[in-house]
Amino acid sequence: MLRHVMVFLAVLVIARFVLELLGLPHNLARYVSATAGPLFAGIYVAAVGPLRGGARKFSQLVLPALLLSAWTEAWVIAATIVTAVLRLQRSHFAEPADYGNWGALGRHVLGHLSEVVILFLLILVFMSVVHLLWRWPITVAPGSMLGVVVIMRFWTEAMGVEAWRAAAWSSTVLVLLSALYLGGVGARAGLTEARKLLVPSLVLAWTWRFWVYLATLFAALLPFFKTHFFDASQGAVGPRLLRLLGATVVEGFVAGLILWGIAVWIARATRSQTV
Repeated sequence: MLRHVMVFLAVLVIARFVLELLGLPHNLARYVSATAGPLFAGIYVAAVGPLRGGARKFSQLVLPALLLSAWTEAWVIAATIVTAVLRLQRSHFAEPADYGNWGALGRHVLGHLSEVVILFLLILVFMSVVHLLWRWPITVAPGSMLGVVVIMRFWTEAMGVEAWRAAAWSSTVLVLLSALYLGGVGARAGLTEARKLLVPSLVLAWTWRFWVYLATLFAALLPFFKTHFFDASQGAVGPRLLRLLGATVVEGFVAGLILWGIAVWIARATRSQTV
């Protein structure tokens, strides 16, 4: 499974490199992102790994997260070196200052090596969220998809897409659809009573709000990315983030009750159709 994911990440970097050489503008090529890709890969590995006999303990997430981050950055470094040596001006991987300047190129490569640690920590956090969901297996699939959609919303906005276009990646719509999933699939998994659906509904809602809060933290820490999640220019970043954390807990609880009501309704409707 890891081999297939690593092939995907390598293809992602190569695809962007080739597309840029073919003349695709950078503002379009950057959507083939070697930053968002490893996060998707981490979510996938954490969601599917336990089904294939692996990653059942938290300690088993560390090595895959490290491999995914190091592998991705290795391909980025390779593309950077090739770009600098061949002076490929269409590629963004190397700066003009790197051309023929081994000192500048070495510093650029060292920067990417330091990014391995940052990317590793990010992947590990994302994998940990999905890993925790395996305590309630019915929540793994929708919880993982909510993470993917929030990443897509954040990344498209950060890349400059208008907010009304990026809103197509709506996690609010998806979390409501997830309630239908809980009720329909949960009933077939033995969650036929309302009380059995309460905890999964709350967990899924808090997972949704946690994904959104993570995006909020990224927007606060990386203010050069303009997104709707957080506007650091308004100041008082710390207090605002604390208030938003409290709101995350409350909103997750309220949303969980709404999801619970929908899930119970669907479970009963499904049960009545199968009886």
